[in-house]
Amino acid sequence: MQTRQDLKKEQVSPKRTINYWKYSFIVLLALVIGTLGFIAYNVSAPQTKQVQTEKMIKADSTFDIQMHKKQINSVVAYYLENYLENSKVKYNFTLDQQAILSGQFKFLGFPVEFNLFFKPYVLENGDIQLRAKQLAVGQLKVPMSFVFNYIQRQYKFPKWVVLNAHKSRITLRLNEFKLANGMQVKARHIDLKNDKIDLSVYVPLKNKK
Repeated sequence: MQTRQDLKKEQVSPKRTINYWKYSFIVLLALVIGTLGFIAYNVSAPQTKQVQTEKMIKADSTFDIQMHKKQINSVVAYYLENYLENSKVKYNFTLDQQAILSGQFKFLGFPVEFNLFFKPYVLENGDIQLRAKQLAVGQLKVPMSFVFNYIQRQYKFPKWVVLNAHKSRITLRLNEFKLANGMQVKARHIDLKNDKIDLSVYVPLKNKK
C-alpha cells in the first residue's frame, strides 16, 4: 500500500520542455521580416565588409534550429498580415526554388502585378542578403530598376531592412534586429533547393556583478 510520501513523489510535475517551434516562429520573424520587405541580395564588397564588422551579436547561443520553406511561408504570411494591416500597399513573400516577392506597382496610372525572384546568401556575421535574379510582369517590358525604385518609395520596410534600388539588392541586417525579450537570431545556412534553412537563436547575456 502506498504512503502519502510515495504519492507525492509520483505527482512531481514533469520537466519543462522547450517549445522549439514557438522559438522557431519568433526566430523566423527576423528572417521573414527582412524577408518581409522583399528581398534582394548583395551589397558591394566594401559595403559588405562594413556590415560584417559593424555589429556582432553579443549573447550566448541558446540553440540551433532548422526550418523548412513551408514553415517560413506560414510565418511570413502571418507577419505581413499584421505588419501591413494599416498600409495601403500589400505584398506577399514566399520561398520556393527561389525567394519570390509578389505585389503591384502603378504603370501609366494602372496597377500591374509583378513577381520578383531572388537568390539568398548568408554573410559571415549571420545577416542575410538576397540578389534579384528575375522580374516577371506579364507582357510588359519594365526595367527591374523601375520596380525597385517604386518599391523603395511606396513599400513599408523595417529599419534593419536595407534596400539598394540602384543594384536591385536588399540586406537583412539581423544583427540590428532584436525581439522584445532581447532575443536575437542569425542565419547559418540557406538551401532552398533542399528545403533547409539553418538558424541560431541567441539570448541576452546577463549582467555580471
